[in-house]
Amino acid sequence: MTGSCLEGVEWYVDHQAEGRSEPGIAHSYVGCLATALQHAYGDLDPVWLMGSSAFAFRIYVNEVFCPSAMSMFDFNALLPEAVEQVGYQCHHVSRMWHETDQQDARRDEAHAAIVDGIQRGVPAVAWDIADCEWGLVVGLDERARKYRTVTHGGQPSSLPFDRLGNNGIDILAVTVLGAPNGRTRDEVVRNALAAAVAHAEQREPMDRPQYQDGLPAFDLWALLYDRWAMLVEAGKAHNIPASVLNHVAYYAKHWYGARCYARDYLRTIAAENTGLRGAAAAFARVASHLKPVWDHASKTSNLTADVLRPLSAEIRYAKAAEAEAIEHIREHLPERGLS
Repeated sequence: MTGSCLEGVEWYVDHQAEGRSEPGIAHSYVGCLATALQHAYGDLDPVWLMGSSAFAFRIYVNEVFCPSAMSMFDFNALLPEAVEQVGYQCHHVSRMWHETDQQDARRDEAHAAIVDGIQRGVPAVAWDIADCEWGLVVGLDERARKYRTVTHGGQPSSLPFDRLGNNGIDILAVTVLGAPNGRTRDEVVRNALAAAVAHAEQREPMDRPQYQDGLPAFDLWALLYDRWAMLVEAGKAHNIPASVLNHVAYYAKHWYGARCYARDYLRTIAAENTGLRGAAAAFARVASHLKPVWDHASKTSNLTADVLRPLSAEIRYAKAAEAEAIEHIREHLPERGLS
């Protein structure tokens, strides 16, 4: 193959979510996965994708709202499993920052997987295509030694072969969809619910304490609003970084949108199960508490204390509702042999 490009790769947008004034899929890995799935196989269900992959139940918060929180987890543990949970095998290649001796071999392996995917009509999901986010590789030009890429959000771009895994952050992660894996619906649901509980209890590996996940992440998120309120009240609002508004919107978009999907996923799988119906109702409350946080972050720059403190309270109410939802799920797991 000297050059090839997949035509008609359109960034996936959940128009139904947007029609409800909800953010839709915000996490760039899941957004890329949605785009690849839609292009290769069509008929994507975003609720099933977010819920089954367990990204509907995850939350990551940094002590100063650093956007890198969204990627501070174990790539090898979570990313290929997300694809398997949606129903497909995958070829996942990674090289972490400390594995410099593996750089050439892993890049060659990733390149071969990308070529194979493009030949099958499947875009590859790749880390740090642009802006420290996941993007898609949709083609390549062997003569120019460049990949044709789509950045998070759907903008066409390109990346030299030798920048794959070294485009600003020295980490390689490439995921290419494979054949259907045959997981049953019951198995997928079991795994997703178990992952939801494990994440809430901080049993998924990640970098702490500067970053928090699970239920403690809500406390850190709320604390940041409290700190800003204190600065404003002390006449030190100028100490709040100018970038903070973009960062709070980034966080609110991720976690409000995710909890909307958690609510809808549990409604989908609950049927007449009272425990899961209770979890769905609790996640609906989580989403309702996070909606004003999202509304404020996305539509206003008002950082007065009388606005910030109620938002902190809403985040804490969201944590309480999520703890209730997780308890409902935890009680359900032994009934189904899911513990």
